[in-house]
Amino acid sequence: MAQLALYRKYRSQTFEDLIGQEHITKTLQAAVASGRFAHAYLFTGPRGTGKTSAARILAKALNCEQGPIATPCNVCAICKAITNSSHPDVLELDAASEAGVEDVRNNIIERARYTPMEARMKVYIIDEVHDLSAKAFDALLKTIEEPPAHVVFVLATTEFWKVPVTIRSRCQRFEFYRGTMRDIVNRLEQVCKSEGIEAEPAALNAIARMSDGGFRDALTLLEQAVVSWEGKISLDGVTRQLGLLSEAHSNRILEAALAGDVRSVLMSADEAIREGKEPRQILEGLLHRLSALTYAAFGADAMLSAEPEQRAADHAFAARIGKENLLRFRSITADAYKEVRDVGLPRLWLELTLLKLIQEPAVPIIEKPVNGAPAQAAVASPKPVSTNAHPMQEKWDATIADIQAHVAKVWPLIRGTSVAGVEGNTVRIQFPRGFQHDRLMGKDEVRRRILERFQKVMGGDQWRLEFILASEQPEETAPEAVESPLQGEPLANAVQDLFGVQPEN
Repeated sequence: MAQLALYRKYRSQTFEDLIGQEHITKTLQAAVASGRFAHAYLFTGPRGTGKTSAARILAKALNCEQGPIATPCNVCAICKAITNSSHPDVLELDAASEAGVEDVRNNIIERARYTPMEARMKVYIIDEVHDLSAKAFDALLKTIEEPPAHVVFVLATTEFWKVPVTIRSRCQRFEFYRGTMRDIVNRLEQVCKSEGIEAEPAALNAIARMSDGGFRDALTLLEQAVVSWEGKISLDGVTRQLGLLSEAHSNRILEAALAGDVRSVLMSADEAIREGKEPRQILEGLLHRLSALTYAAFGADAMLSAEPEQRAADHAFAARIGKENLLRFRSITADAYKEVRDVGLPRLWLELTLLKLIQEPAVPIIEKPVNGAPAQAAVASPKPVSTNAHPMQEKWDATIADIQAHVAKVWPLIRGTSVAGVEGNTVRIQFPRGFQHDRLMGKDEVRRRILERFQKVMGGDQWRLEFILASEQPEETAPEAVESPLQGEPLANAVQDLFGVQPEN
């Protein structure tokens, strides 16, 4: 007999078990307790977040022998039958395989007319409802609009926008959230404790990160690691089993890119490919590592449930790379990750991507010691064009920082710019690179957003910005009042000798 999968064994059986969905469970419990429940619900959200489980729990709450009740007993015959998917009055349909109009007519419309056989209410749970055909939706519309008093519909979908507006408007919609890292790790720890599974905290963090907020995916990955790895589940084991790029390997690539070491970058990529990893997997591993480092760099890593030692190491490494480089690395890698599946030579595309990371290697600088503290290495930001900072430069730097934090896509266009001067309420901003200036001048909306951020920093809307390109020519000097050898009579004689004509007076 096949073993029951972990995600089925530990499926939520009460509203309290649905982690991170309190905004939904409290509303549904109140509706059931008061008897004011709707005749049709639309559950939307990412996969593995509890939509179908919530539909089953709602069916139990409506039909429990103790109810209708906000918390079903899970011990009566009706609750047990619904839990086992064997109750005749609670029908679950998968729209992906039963999408036709005849399926809807035979399984829903015709049966909905009859009263329940055993339970109080008939509950129809349609999973992935967006897969129904257009004609099937049309056939279902009338029944959902005016269902019999003993029928409740629960429609679940991961692609809400594909559900026709006519269906949406007749349902109460509830949006399920992805689980947080902390919630998923806590759930994995509970399951490991119940199953007697030993696992390193770092391994559970990696599984939670790979689940992308889905509790079901997290339990599936945990089960895969248990089957594939004997003894204690380690981070290395999880990384190998899932085909991911290890954290150490990602660090080596980023270190080499930071140092501008082309040879080491290419060798690290070749090593990963020889280990059997596909270019897309390598890019995915880099993206996960860059994500963790970005959280550390901006002080948001407390939510990632990492161990103190890991967090300290991430903070140190992120500081060495620098915020600007982290954002640049992520942008390049994310673009390549989207495109690598469609190219004919993915390995060469991977190499090109990694070479792009080192086009602008960071320059390490030594910070001056403060109060006798040892000097620390840091990453230099692009220097402004002018070595003499304008008094307004501090305000412009604050604007750049604000844009980097809130409008990250705009930030590369103004990176390295500086204040060239102020005339009245107009501040001239000069660009060190022509392509930056040209791109910005072609984007009216972007310039408007930059101006809004600057006005916010300055505290008034009377300020204006003028964007100019820094001149590469030396400054002009005033002409000296000294007569050239070819001025006056000598110049006239030279013209006569050269052209054989007498110059006019």
